[in-house]
Amino acid sequence: MEGRVGNGNSARAQQSVEQATLVYMLVGFAVFLLMGVLGLLMRLQHAGWIDLGPRWFYRIMTLHGSGMVAGVLLASLGGVARVIAPRIGLSPRLLWTAFVVYFLGSGLVILATLVGGFAAGWTTTYPLPVRGDWPMSATWGFLLGYTLVAVAFLLWCLAVLVGALRTFGGFGNALAWPVLFGRKTERPVPTGPELAATVVAIDGIIAVGAGVVYLVPIFAEMLGLVSGFDVLFAKNMLFLFGHTLVNLNIYLAVALVYATLGAYTGRTFKMGFPVALAVNLVLILVLLPYFHHLYQDFVQPWPLHLIGQFGSYAVGVPAFFVTIIGSLGLLYGSRVRWSAPVIFILAGLWGWVVGGFAAILDGTIAINNVMHNTLWVPAHFHSYYLFGAAGFTWAYLFHTLGGVEGWVTSPAARWLGWLYAIGAGGFVLAFFLSGLQSVPRRYAEHSAAWQVLGQVAVPFVLLLGIAFLGLLILGLRAVPAAWRAPAPAPGSND
Repeated sequence: MEGRVGNGNSARAQQSVEQATLVYMLVGFAVFLLMGVLGLLMRLQHAGWIDLGPRWFYRIMTLHGSGMVAGVLLASLGGVARVIAPRIGLSPRLLWTAFVVYFLGSGLVILATLVGGFAAGWTTTYPLPVRGDWPMSATWGFLLGYTLVAVAFLLWCLAVLVGALRTFGGFGNALAWPVLFGRKTERPVPTGPELAATVVAIDGIIAVGAGVVYLVPIFAEMLGLVSGFDVLFAKNMLFLFGHTLVNLNIYLAVALVYATLGAYTGRTFKMGFPVALAVNLVLILVLLPYFHHLYQDFVQPWPLHLIGQFGSYAVGVPAFFVTIIGSLGLLYGSRVRWSAPVIFILAGLWGWVVGGFAAILDGTIAINNVMHNTLWVPAHFHSYYLFGAAGFTWAYLFHTLGGVEGWVTSPAARWLGWLYAIGAGGFVLAFFLSGLQSVPRRYAEHSAAWQVLGQVAVPFVLLLGIAFLGLLILGLRAVPAAWRAPAPAPGSND
């Protein structure tokens, strides 16, 4: 009879889980690199050095935004699943099914934009998807692709939630309520990554539900069953889905910081009241900030605007005090082993703070009235996404492939890590300065006065490309060993 590991999976099933998570991370990283090339094309366009034309620019803008989020999210899902798999028995069938569905959905999005000409932007704000001059088949392909990606994310959430409930014996224990309320329990206590994964799974199901509510009426209109529907309601559902999904990616990446940084400092994040409180607050607060995307919709009831401003301020507080201060606490006085993952995490913490502060400014109604339609918005987004969500995720990927003593600690890997930090910093700084000059976002063509900062950004984007290409070359040699590696031993309850 085949042996079983501590989470109830057979050894073969557990190995399949580990291999699935590795595929998630590697494919996500590949998509990230390809979408980065599209980002470079847009910056070259804004620098005035190439002329894509409006049609191709908006196709590329649509695919860059949707593909970048899809790639980083896929890798983060794989990373977190790998971290929690030793104690939470995940279904390999669900994980592989989710990957196939995700892959098919991403393929439809690529075909719809590059071949079909769909160019409504990655947010697909209604009624743009059904009012463009591209074929209706392109709209069908893009929205069905989004639907499949959402279904894949839902499958991942269900796999995590079922495994967490089985391991911890109910929602209360899975959410670390015994720690939060000082109760004794016979069941194991979730670690920080396990708690974060459970919260993401719950909020992810809510977000996917909002996405369904948004997409179903659009499909009905495309089938001729309705002539239209309430645009304001549609926008609320769209951003409840999209904004929540992107923010959940941040907290997935935070779980990877918990799992990575301690290996290089010789210390661990402790599960205690502060962590339990912070992550449980995120469960509610992460659903509120999306209202700040509707400040410019004057017909939106004003109490919802106030909720958006409160949520924009509040959601960053628990993460800041636990993750950022906790990470600095792990580093302070430790004999840290400098490596590419550590550099990525430190740069990510910096970018998360800067991007979060910029988001709070943009989430302030009075400032939003001036800044929302400028490049300030992609500046803050790229700060906490390129530095934070993506940086934390790639730190864990490189740690998985290199280990504490492997290639990630080599001088070449460390130099490439610093090159990434410099490239990302200069890239987002150019966005911020453009936003301060009120350069509009989502414009295909920039005037000569706007092009200067675009020209400044391009060399930094090239530095990013060099850094990731170098790290890719170093890391590829370690993939076969990571594929064959057995499942790691179960983590502690720290």
